[in-house]
Amino acid sequence: MSRNDDPAFWQNARQHLIRYGGSFEPMIIERAQGSFVYDADGRAILDFTSGQMSSLLGHGHPEVAAVVAEHARSLDHLFSGMLTRPVVALATRLAEVSPPGLDRSMLLSTGAEANEAAIKMAKLYTGKF
Repeated sequence: MSRNDDPAFWQNARQHLIRYGGSFEPMIIERAQGSFVYDADGRAILDFTSGQMSSLLGHGHPEVAAVVAEHARSLDHLFSGMLTRPVVALATRLAEVSPPGLDRSMLLSTGAEANEAAIKMAKLYTGKF
C-alpha cells in the first residue's frame, strides 16, 4: 500500500481545507531537497510549483539553510517600516550594481505587495488614479 493513501490525512484535508479550481494532488509531500519534492513513498518529483524562494534557491541548500537558521535565532522578520543592517546592506549593494538612476529599492515579500506598490508609485508620480 502506498504511504500516500493515508485515510486520516485525507479526511482531515477534506474537512479543514478549501481548494479553489481543481482538486489537491493525490500525494503527501514529506520533504524537499534541491529542485525536488518527495512524496510519502519517497518518489522524487521535479518541483516547478513552489514559491519564489524555493524556485530560485532550491529546497534545503546548506548555505541558505545556515543563513535562515542564523537569522531565526536572532531576528528573522520585521514590519517593513523597521530596518536591519542586512536590509540596508542589501539595498546598498543593489544600488551599486544597478544602472545609474536606480539607486533606491523597495523590498517586499509577495507579488501582491509589489503590484500594490507599483500602483501607489504610479499614482504618486502622475497625481492621477
